[in-house]
Amino acid sequence: MINFLKDLKNRVTEEDKQQIDGLLGGVLDDISDAASSLKRRRSSDPDGIHGEANVSAEVGSNEDLDILDEDLLRDEETRATGYVGKSSELQWLRRLQHEMERPEGALSRFDSLYGPPGDSPETTSRRMEAFKRRQQQNTSPPIQISTSTFYLDNHSIEVDYAIDPFELPPMETAQRLFSSYMNTVQDLFPILSRKTFTSQFYEYYTSKRQGRPFSDHLIYQSRAHMLGLKEPSLISHPDLLQIQITALLAFYFLSIGHVNRAWVVIGISLRFAYALGLHVRNEDPTATVAKKETLLQMWWGLYSLEEVLSTIAGRPSFVLEDFCSVPLPLPLATEQLSDETLTYQFDKQYEVASIHQSPSEASSATSSRIGFSVPSHPGSEPSNAGSYLKGRVQVSMITQKAMVDLYSARVGIRSWKHVQQTIAGLYEQLKAWSVSLPSGLNFTQPNADTSFQRERLILEMYYTRTKILITRPCLCRLDSRIANQTKSLDDFNKQTARICVGAAKAMTDLLPDHVNTVYLYRTGPWWSLVHNLMQALTVLLLEMSYGTVHFHPNGEEILFSVKKLIRWLRAMKENNQMAERAYAMAFGILQRLAPRVDANISDLLREDAAGRTVPATSNFEDQFTAGEYDQGYPFSAGEYSQQFGGQEMRASSSHGIQTGHASMFAFPSGPHQDSSVLAFTDPGGTLPPNLPQSSPFFGNPFLTAYDEQCPIPWLSRVVELTARLKPREITEETYSHLGA
Repeated sequence: MINFLKDLKNRVTEEDKQQIDGLLGGVLDDISDAASSLKRRRSSDPDGIHGEANVSAEVGSNEDLDILDEDLLRDEETRATGYVGKSSELQWLRRLQHEMERPEGALSRFDSLYGPPGDSPETTSRRMEAFKRRQQQNTSPPIQISTSTFYLDNHSIEVDYAIDPFELPPMETAQRLFSSYMNTVQDLFPILSRKTFTSQFYEYYTSKRQGRPFSDHLIYQSRAHMLGLKEPSLISHPDLLQIQITALLAFYFLSIGHVNRAWVVIGISLRFAYALGLHVRNEDPTATVAKKETLLQMWWGLYSLEEVLSTIAGRPSFVLEDFCSVPLPLPLATEQLSDETLTYQFDKQYEVASIHQSPSEASSATSSRIGFSVPSHPGSEPSNAGSYLKGRVQVSMITQKAMVDLYSARVGIRSWKHVQQTIAGLYEQLKAWSVSLPSGLNFTQPNADTSFQRERLILEMYYTRTKILITRPCLCRLDSRIANQTKSLDDFNKQTARICVGAAKAMTDLLPDHVNTVYLYRTGPWWSLVHNLMQALTVLLLEMSYGTVHFHPNGEEILFSVKKLIRWLRAMKENNQMAERAYAMAFGILQRLAPRVDANISDLLREDAAGRTVPATSNFEDQFTAGEYDQGYPFSAGEYSQQFGGQEMRASSSHGIQTGHASMFAFPSGPHQDSSVLAFTDPGGTLPPNLPQSSPFFGNPFLTAYDEQCPIPWLSRVVELTARLKPREITEETYSHLGA
């Protein structure tokens, strides 16, 4: 009403302006008196009936947790998107669009329209009545979740059965893509065995080198489907190869924006893993520690991938922690896994430190099995691939606990006061995790060491997204929703909302001011970058829609961060169709929002009209030399020859290849001749450069001239190559050589 009168004042006569000024003065005085009275009542009545204890948790931004308000079976598009829970930025975008539909100046005020907590039939009925009243009061048209998504689930990726499943890309291309995967994905999602699969990769290309034309990732996916996901494979008994193929396929779907498919497929992979007992502690007396650790890392790779997908989709996790007893990964580098003595020592230390807490400890930890505490000497653990995976798994557990305690359907029966306590506990656990990281991975302290620069950035991004998820329920106008709220808990709501907005700004600050997508693809989690950026951007846009009440008087800072994220999405959309959709949606909302909050976005409008990013560096071809593409190869040809030289290479034929379920853990039966080096030479006889095994930066995995606007051209090829390997017997000697 106040905003309406102010707007009307500019369009009436001087006499009417005076009347409006008088009316405004009276209204503002009344509001001031009411606020003072309410503040006195909160302070003077600490023992009275507190509103936050008598209203359901759905009063927060995560309202209607146990309700489906649209027909997801209506058409193909709604089925493609599927159910999306309240933890997803898609639901936050939907809420933002609802706010945009309200008349300008109208408050999102639903006093007394939230039912009480409890799981009795009476309290459930009262919550449903409150929900129906809110629906009646909301006159804006319904917004379908399928119109709020920027993911690409409605795009067809049908399998092409006309392609040749045995065709391979040139060695140079395959090696570059294989290197990109191993150096940017493997340590975070150790679905494969690095050493074993590397040896198999080079063995196969050495025995079968060919120069056929390069094809795009959809063809790779079709070949992988024909080789590893045929009907007989899906109904056969589970084995390790099925786990790996389905997990890699889920990762592939995530990478190209098919989140619904990815979530379904990772569930299949986890069921295979459950069937083989990967979720429980392995005490097989015939198994080496290396074998146990490799299978353990595979389980946590599946867990970490599933956590990402569950959070993005807002759906339940397939992992039930009460049924799991597998310990955390050991803080060991890949090459240390073959050192039985060192591995045994770490294993014994771990048994004492982190197996099965008491029930009282479990209630305050992230998990009854693997809750962690701040160590007496933070940073004393070594920084390596094992500790990196361990840190990633721990923050995933906090995220999953937030999903259950803040976003599950049962949360609606709890009070808002209970949710506030849960938020405080989860936030403390997240802070404890951040300071418990090894020094090389600790992003909370200045660190000039570039050895783990990429790992620190990714861990900080996961930390920030989890902080946003934990604090998001408070980012709404709770002051207008809860009557008779105590001042201390009202302050908690506002402070938590500020933390949420601050976390979104922190995500923005992780990005360089100069837009360079090559940098981001090299150093960040490229498989979920659009999700990370859109999660932060949606929070900032929501805060703008509330008039930056939680970040006043720093509204300009919010707008600056919004513009920065918009520019990054604009640069990414040149080679990423998911980013293109996200940019169109976010920029469209910003254009509608800007006049309502008096935000100046004329610079963005000019840049968009000119069809440019300012400043931007997004032409991948101009950013790399051929040598940079090879950066980070796990092995050069010479290194491979030294490791496997000395024995005759076994020949293979495409007609004799077995496509059954050979495990990716099967190790070559013997070393190979130096003559294998010849297979790696190009027609001119030049070997690939002998580059270091690791590097803080890696070539851009999105680069391909054949990707038809889809960003990842290689993952299904990894699946395809694996399915073509001959099965070998797994022995203890085999596992003694395994790496992560």
